[in-house]
Formats: sequence, C-alpha cells, structure tokens
Amino acid sequence: MGIAASLIIKYISFLLKKFIMGKITTTSFCYLLLAAMLFQFDFAQAQTDIPEERDYKVRPVRLGLKLGFPNLVGGNVEYVTPLLNDKLAVSLDYSTVKSDWFLSEEDNDENTDLDFSYLEGGVNYYFFKAGKGLYGGLSYSKFKFEGQTSVESDGKEGTGQIDYDHNSISVKLGAKIGGLFYLRPEIGYSFSSMPETFEYTAEYEDGTSETETYDLIEELSVPDIFFKGFMANIGIGFAF
Repeated sequence: MGIAASLIIKYISFLLKKFIMGKITTTSFCYLLLAAMLFQFDFAQAQTDIPEERDYKVRPVRLGLKLGFPNLVGGNVEYVTPLLNDKLAVSLDYSTVKSDWFLSEEDNDENTDLDFSYLEGGVNYYFFKAGKGLYGGLSYSKFKFEGQTSVESDGKEGTGQIDYDHNSISVKLGAKIGGLFYLRPEIGYSFSSMPETFEYTAEYEDGTSETETYDLIEELSVPDIFFKGFMANIGIGFAF
C-alpha cells in the first residue's frame, strides 16, 4: 500500500472518531467522503499497475475466417488492446456472397444477379485470461441484400429489383482457443432479428409493376431458427 493511501486511512480514522463523538460538521463529512473516494481511486490504480503473470504470449492481431449465420462465410479481424490488462478487444467481420454461390443452375438465370453483404463491428471482453479463453461481446451489424431476380406472375415475365437493409445490435458469447493457430466458436442473440420475408418491386415486360414478397427461408433454404435472433458461427485463424 502506498504512502498516500496510508495517510488517507489515518485521516478517515480521525474523521470517524469525530463523527462518533458527535463533533463532525457538514464540511468535515464532505471531507470524509472525498477521502474515501481518494482511497478507492488509489487502491484501484495500484491494482491496475500490478502486471498480470502469464505463461503465454498475448498475440494482439488476429486474422481469421468465420462460417455461420448471419454472416454466412467471411473474414474476421480482431485486435486486443492494452486496456484492462489486455482483456478488451475490438473486432470486425465482413462477408460478401454472390447469388451463383447458393442458387441452383435453374434458378440462377441471366436475369438473376443478387449480392449479399454483412458488416459487423464491436468489442469483446475476455473474462479470465488476457486475449484468450471465454469472452463476451457487444456488436452492431448491417445486413444488405441487393440486385435483381427473375419473376413470373399470371404468365407474365419480368425482373424484380431488390434493395434490402437490416441493422441490429447483438450480444455474443465465444471463446478463442489456441495460440498462433486458433479456433473460435461463437453464439449470440440479435435484438432485431432478421425477417423471414421482405417486399420488393417487380417490373414486367408489358410495362406494369407489382409488389412481390421474397421468402428467405424458401429461396435460400435457411433454417427457421436463425430468424428468431439466434446467431452461431465457428472460426479459425492465425494470431500475430
């Protein structure tokens, strides 16, 4: 314990004696609160200054690949900051997928050109060890689905123009397992779950247009559970 802390403790003891004897004033009581706050700050600072003993090297830069939902497949970057004894990290996920990757040949004709993109940024806090092990995360994500697709209604053929955005805040629980090469399983919950369907405008060859509905479960064969806010993915990568 530092000299400053010892002096603060003695002063607190002196004021407490005055308080018990009924001789403490309002001003002195304020000094008592201030002294207690200074002691708490001095103690917290001393705890922060004590370096954590580790039997491993913290590799702060992580580059990896994630597979799951809603990101589908994409890259992940994480940087472990020096804050909170190397337990606070910032993370960024990015995915982009073309329609010909997930549509069958009969569905993916010359008039179908759809792009999926996913961007997520947030912070992770490692609960027990610096930069590894179990962590909790808070993030903000943006899902975008855009392009065009072939449509047919009452014998009419046309093209549907799709431009759909969805934003959400999510909480996650995951673990970084390994050192230079690592495995990262992760689950989470989105407070604004993705809708199963959304509307878009279809334009037909005869000049008419209609509002149609795009069903993500039917068109992309996505399990229903992922439209209830559930998130899950697994990642691999290297840390430097």
